[in-house]
Amino acid sequence: MKILSGTLITGIIMTTALTGYTKSYDSFCFQEHIRESIAINKERKQVYAELTGGRSNKIFNLLISYEYLSLAPATYFDLQALSYQKNGMDLFCHEFMSMVRAPEFNPEDEVIPREKFKPFDWQFYKNRINEALKHQNLSEVKKTSVEALLELKSQPNYYCFSRHLIESIYRFAHFVPLRANQAQEMELKDPTDLMFKVMKLHLLGLKDSYRIDHWAQPIQMNGTPILCSEIPDLLFDLDVPELKELKKKED
Repeated sequence: MKILSGTLITGIIMTTALTGYTKSYDSFCFQEHIRESIAINKERKQVYAELTGGRSNKIFNLLISYEYLSLAPATYFDLQALSYQKNGMDLFCHEFMSMVRAPEFNPEDEVIPREKFKPFDWQFYKNRINEALKHQNLSEVKKTSVEALLELKSQPNYYCFSRHLIESIYRFAHFVPLRANQAQEMELKDPTDLMFKVMKLHLLGLKDSYRIDHWAQPIQMNGTPILCSEIPDLLFDLDVPELKELKKKED
């Protein structure tokens, strides 16, 4: 917790100091990911407010506030990644996916869920992933993330924000060995510890994501695909056997 507090303070200072920073290579990809999301959510907030008679405002207010708070640690981690990026490793730029890949959005389209909304034990999965992160057990991080995502697969129109965070944890875990090998070949410091810290940061957000998902459920149930239309699939480009069941289309 002390590490994350220090990260937050440093990030707040550097977020301001680096405004207008000119990039000569891919950098600040964590921050860019969040800024793209803020822009999309600010725009969609107005659209959903009209569709829901203002009921969606508290969802977007909390979500956007959460994203602004995330800019501080994002800046800190982006600064840690700079030395790798300067040497040709685009650290964090594949791990964080552009929000441009968010699903197409048409406010006139209704998506009435066929599935029943059921509880999701986020705390159970958080505890297991947290334990795996403590021991830097990549295989357990990925295994538990996939198990959580398989449970959520039965509710594709709900829990979209929680799903997004868990997919991102899996995505980071997937790239850890690749980045470690690249660093070794380039004679750079192994970024594994840094990547595990980012996954821990993701995990801290799971409680709030679950709360936001619960607020969104009554709106989603009535056919308005709030959140699910703002978030891209983070695993679409990962071709690994352990994701085969997760990616299998439902009949």
